[in-house]
Amino acid sequence: MPTVAKDRGWFKTYTPFTSTVDASPFVSPPKHIPVLGIGTVEIPTKRSPNTSGASSHGSLLLHDVLYAPDCLCNIIGQPLMFTDGYDATLGGSGTKSRGTIKDSQGKNVAYFDPKSPLFAIKVRCPPNGPTLGPHAIKKDMLYVLGCEWDAAEKRKWREFKAANGLFTPGQNSASYTAEETAFLKKNYGSEFHFLTQHGLKIHVEEDREEGRAILRAIMREDDMSEDEESDDKEDEEFDDNEDDFDESEFEGHQADYNFTDRQLDWIEKNYHNSEQFMISYGLKFYDDEDLQEAKAIAEAMMNGDD
Repeated sequence: MPTVAKDRGWFKTYTPFTSTVDASPFVSPPKHIPVLGIGTVEIPTKRSPNTSGASSHGSLLLHDVLYAPDCLCNIIGQPLMFTDGYDATLGGSGTKSRGTIKDSQGKNVAYFDPKSPLFAIKVRCPPNGPTLGPHAIKKDMLYVLGCEWDAAEKRKWREFKAANGLFTPGQNSASYTAEETAFLKKNYGSEFHFLTQHGLKIHVEEDREEGRAILRAIMREDDMSEDEESDDKEDEEFDDNEDDFDESEFEGHQADYNFTDRQLDWIEKNYHNSEQFMISYGLKFYDDEDLQEAKAIAEAMMNGDD
């Protein structure tokens, strides 16, 4: 899912570029709306509901944001984590926040407003933030929100950027830290092997930046798993009568949502999980184009088995 802004005023940098995006990917027929340009958006945010004054000021810097004025609302998509270098945590039972967004250093840069009917970040109020209009999403109404940018359109944009020298390094352009290098060597042997496993090339700088984003996401998930395991151990004395919960069952299933139940049954029988299936064909579980290709491969192979 791409990041989309419906108001031209949000853009810090902007390049006119004609494209389309499907604003209704979950229902048929598709609802294609025009994209008039692409650029960088910087959102002035509040870091936390528990701080005030200048210390509460944060910002989100989002790249390759699509300008689609006909979209129902602004959408923050997958590039938040894989290109822009942030980590979003959703949920929480508190009345002050429904989740947080952290930067690559683990510092809070935004939180989700509990008063919003859906997950919406808390934007700074004037005079330190913009004057906002009424919220497009109404309470007590059912919404099925989504957005899909066709792989061919994304390829056109990449080619346009390359031809016009528009590549702008994101937060993951920074070199690996010592901790990241040690994690890479311990689990993958080298950066070359890590990139190859994810279908990336070490001699392409954009691939290396994408690899750094992937590794940092993996490390964040690994840290979260360790924290959850620690919490589980503390709670064991209270849960002796409950069924054991195996977190490893969820590892490697990041692409499950892309496949039908029938396809997943076949994948798990032959490849153990959806991530291993995609890696075996040099496909990336976080790339929309690769997800569609993986689905087509699975269907073709299943038909061959029949």
